[in-house]
Amino acid sequence: MFKKLTRIVSAGLLAASALAAPGAAGDLQDILSAGKVRIGVPVDVAPFGSNDENNQPVGLDVDMAHNIAEALGVELELQQITGANRIPYLLTGKLDIVISVMGATPQRALQIAFSSPYSAVSSGVFGPDSIPVSKPEDLTDQTIAVARGTTQDLLLTKLAPNAKIQRYDDDATAAAAFTSGQAELFATADIVAKVMMMQDPSLELKPKFIMAFNPTYIGVRQDSPALLQWLNTFVHVGMLDGSLAALTEKWLGTPLPDLQPL
Repeated sequence: MFKKLTRIVSAGLLAASALAAPGAAGDLQDILSAGKVRIGVPVDVAPFGSNDENNQPVGLDVDMAHNIAEALGVELELQQITGANRIPYLLTGKLDIVISVMGATPQRALQIAFSSPYSAVSSGVFGPDSIPVSKPEDLTDQTIAVARGTTQDLLLTKLAPNAKIQRYDDDATAAAAFTSGQAELFATADIVAKVMMMQDPSLELKPKFIMAFNPTYIGVRQDSPALLQWLNTFVHVGMLDGSLAALTEKWLGTPLPDLQPL
């Protein structure tokens, strides 16, 4: 699918890029001509990006990077990045693309351009299959641990004002309350629940219900319109053929929500 997509899209995009501003026209063509794409990924935000037992990067964003390079038909040069340096690395030309659990904000959009969303971080209530809860209305006498003042706390309080909510100072303390049996459920982000289960396979932190989704986006420089258009096409095709949904199920253990393109 990826190689076919490249052949179909690249000719049109390169023709369109010739009409763009001179400084932007060569961006996609430079990647194709060089035979290499430089993509920044995180290694400190499992399961989007982390190092495995062989010190190799793995995760949803890492898989996305590999799939993009395959679709472009070029070699992948992975660079490990953090939340602090991902935008500066783009702006200074050290990277062509950033895939790093990044949300789109008006402030960030003043510096870089964002693709359509490819996945999402979700906030929800998690716990074992044995607890019959699938929506906020099902919460009766179950105790739910949550970090005080977080998005999860605010959402849960709004959706289930009469639930037995136990608030803690931070996510780590709330997680400890769940693992020690002080609470039956845990309100948190799906990536937190996933990491906890990876670290302790005996834990059951299955999604009971999702309260909100926060889409994640691919970032490029603002002078890369042809590359951005190609990435939007790549994401669109991935939505249609189910490959992005499969990545989300594989790494996050939750269905891919209905994400609206930018």
